Amino acid sequence: MNYIFCLVSLLGAFLLFQVQPMISKFILPWFGGSPGVWTTCMLFFQIILFGGYSYAHILTRRKAATQALFHVALLIAAAVILPIVPRETMKPVDSSSPSWHIFLLLLATVGLPYFVLSATSPLVQVWYGRVYPHRSPFRLYSLSNIGSLTALLSYPILIETRWDVVKQAWIWSAGFVVFAIFMAACALGEWKRGSSEAEEKLHAEEAKDAKLPGPTLWRRLTWVILPAFASVMLLATTNHVCQDVAVIPFLWVIPLALYLVTFIICFDHPRWYKRAVWAVPAMVVIFVTAGLFRIPWPGEWDPNFIAEITINFMALFLICMVCHGELARLKPGTSHLTEYYLLMSAGGALGGLAVSLIAPMVFKSFLEWPLSLLVGFALAGGVAYRGLSKGCSQSFRQGLAVGTMVLVVAGLFFIQRWKLDFEPTVERVRNFYGTLVVTQDATDPKETGGNPEKYHALWCSGTKHGQQFLSPELRREPLTYYGKETAVGQLLTGLKDKPDAKVGVIGMGTATLACYAEPGQTYRFYEINPEVERIAKQHFTFIADLQARGAKYELATGDARLMLNREPDQHFDALVLDAFSGDSVPVHLLTKEAFTIYGRHLQPKGVIAVHITNHYLNLAPVVARLAREFGYLTTRLCVDPGDAAGHYRPDYMLLSKDEEFIKAHPPVLPEVVVDQDVPLWTDHAHNLFQILYKN
Repeated sequence: MNYIFCLVSLLGAFLLFQVQPMISKFILPWFGGSPGVWTTCMLFFQIILFGGYSYAHILTRRKAATQALFHVALLIAAAVILPIVPRETMKPVDSSSPSWHIFLLLLATVGLPYFVLSATSPLVQVWYGRVYPHRSPFRLYSLSNIGSLTALLSYPILIETRWDVVKQAWIWSAGFVVFAIFMAACALGEWKRGSSEAEEKLHAEEAKDAKLPGPTLWRRLTWVILPAFASVMLLATTNHVCQDVAVIPFLWVIPLALYLVTFIICFDHPRWYKRAVWAVPAMVVIFVTAGLFRIPWPGEWDPNFIAEITINFMALFLICMVCHGELARLKPGTSHLTEYYLLMSAGGALGGLAVSLIAPMVFKSFLEWPLSLLVGFALAGGVAYRGLSKGCSQSFRQGLAVGTMVLVVAGLFFIQRWKLDFEPTVERVRNFYGTLVVTQDATDPKETGGNPEKYHALWCSGTKHGQQFLSPELRREPLTYYGKETAVGQLLTGLKDKPDAKVGVIGMGTATLACYAEPGQTYRFYEINPEVERIAKQHFTFIADLQARGAKYELATGDARLMLNREPDQHFDALVLDAFSGDSVPVHLLTKEAFTIYGRHLQPKGVIAVHITNHYLNLAPVVARLAREFGYLTTRLCVDPGDAAGHYRPDYMLLSKDEEFIKAHPPVLPEVVVDQDVPLWTDHAHNLFQILYKN
């Protein structure tokens, strides 16, 4: 039984965390590839985890035979609905209420199996404690976290690289059946134990513990507050790093892995967590995190995004160590074990609710992250004091209390000054799809050869998504990635003499490409975020100017692929793919299935322009492989605009079956070209690790 308990703890936790990235990747294309999909999935899993712990808490208070029969029946019911492959009919029909649609979809596909898995840890530990009353069941909790960590790290490295998501779902389902068999053995073992004398009288250790006074209200509140704050810190740091620092897909794996490591360390043995050893460094790292770009560093060292990511993750790790270390110190005896886990899971779910649903409604930026740093600094200060003052004299404790209070207040003053002092903006808005910021600034007079030119700019996740001069004589000039010398500029300028030309643009931004629209032409934009069009019309004039010139403006609100798939053939002369948020990639726009749809909407000599500018991913081989699959000729243009104010050097690939067009646009390559062969991307198989820049 000891080995079965260990196996079930490991396998159950492995499956629990393996399904999270797998099902998230499966449905990601259906919701526009937004980072909010992962955050919403995390919230769903936290809520179901709470449900599973509630179920375990209630079940373990019933007779052993009842526990066994009911849980085996639930295991069978979960196995019957396998495999966990979402049906095509579950795809959203529009982009409204994506969070609720994700919840319902996950509930219908993985809800019951995940619920059963989530109850495993508390159930197995209670049953283990009854079979082995003189052994600590908390070692099984560390073992389950090792299984969770293994699943999380193995998915992008081993699982994702070998099988597409449909095969992954079938393999996972087979693993669940194996788990169900061993879990049923544990349940039947509990039934056997219950049919013996132990049913009449609990083991001596459990009976003794049950007679002791129950946990106080404050202790129960602490069981909720500490994991809630750790959950907030996890999700807030993930949002901050993945959207504001380095928009690298799958970067969420690292913070979640660190979060799990803290559970493993803290619950393995009390010797690993010493208050002062963890709390004092936590204060230092939080302070450095907040002031990374404000502190005058010695020499000429200038923090880059790698340094920022590293220090952010260190802060997350140390804060979670303090939270989970204190939580482990407060663990109860066996009779209150399921209640303990129940309140812990409730705290995790509350933290997820706070970041995923409440924060976007209350805050206009990712404010939960700097607020978490403030709370974490104060918490670490209090824990550090308790650790350092233990066993000291009264006078020393008083002096230490005053010194700690002064240090905490001073630290909080600087942290709030550094992290809550925002630059003035024209508008800031936040929703499921991220944060949009409109700023007003002026060019350097040296760049424009005269007076500074004022302009508005739109930012999303730290990346500029368009810019426009405010003066009437310059406001039609296409700036940033869309200048006339760029590939997309040359493409659309070439349509100038075709009055009935039709252009599709996936990703609106400021609608800068509307600059190229001539009278009689039609520009159809596809935009998933409804706030983008409002901002484009309210703070920029590209759309209004297009209509004033006699061109036709059209908008399809929703995921571009879903919209194009439902529409009749559009007969585009040009289709521009520019829907990337920051440097993240909605991979469902670069798959075989997506290009099948694009081809249906193109004229015979139509051109697809793919914006592949990216700091972290080498997208050129992906597009080239798609071009070969569909018989397109390609050219790559990365044109240097020189010193022109407001212009960048974007990287585009143009795809067309018109040989004359491709010959008329010879390649202009970037300084560094990384040649590599990649498999054809499909909705079910695509590996971002393969195209990650190594330097």
